[in-house]
Amino acid sequence: MTVWMLDKSEEWVAGAESETGQSGDAVWASQLLCDDLMRWSRWWLGLGAFVVAFFAAGTAGTLGMLLVLDGAGFVVVGILVVAVAVAALAVCGVVLWRLHRSGRRLARALRWWLGLRAVAVPSRGFAGWLAPRAVLFKPVVFVRVLTATLSGLIGIFGLSMIGYSVTQEAMLLLASILWGLLGTACFIGQLGGVMRLVSGLADDDPLWSTVG
Repeated sequence: MTVWMLDKSEEWVAGAESETGQSGDAVWASQLLCDDLMRWSRWWLGLGAFVVAFFAAGTAGTLGMLLVLDGAGFVVVGILVVAVAVAALAVCGVVLWRLHRSGRRLARALRWWLGLRAVAVPSRGFAGWLAPRAVLFKPVVFVRVLTATLSGLIGIFGLSMIGYSVTQEAMLLLASILWGLLGTACFIGQLGGVMRLVSGLADDDPLWSTVG
């Protein structure tokens, strides 16, 4: 087992990527991949990495610009602090990127297996209509929607601060850019997985199938 993807998920991800999976395995595979994608350990690791990256970006960006604009008096200490902050930001960036890469593979495989399940298993009627709507209220899914929204707001805040930094407070320019990129990337990454899950479950929705 790894924190990125469970060992038992590899087989089903590979089956989806090569499109060689069997319809008889669709129910089991889709449930396994959903549980893996929505693991609490993945969410907690991502949350921790995001929080550390947010403060590291603010520290590195602000102090870095301060050193460039007016570093007299604390150059050595400032450089050391910036170096530590940049290192922390880099580590957290790698963690978030690995979570994104593994999550994207899981989400794409899950979407494929859910589509196969919808073809192999007879329509469940009302249960099929309810599933893509009710899943948003499951705690493991709801918290991802919540943190995706919050990270999106942070991204908007960071990007909106760029104009202010250019005209009023140049020291915040680099931090604003980093916050904007961090928040926007995490918003897209988290919400993408949820949307693929909902889209896959919607294949079993008789109303959606009729409209589609």
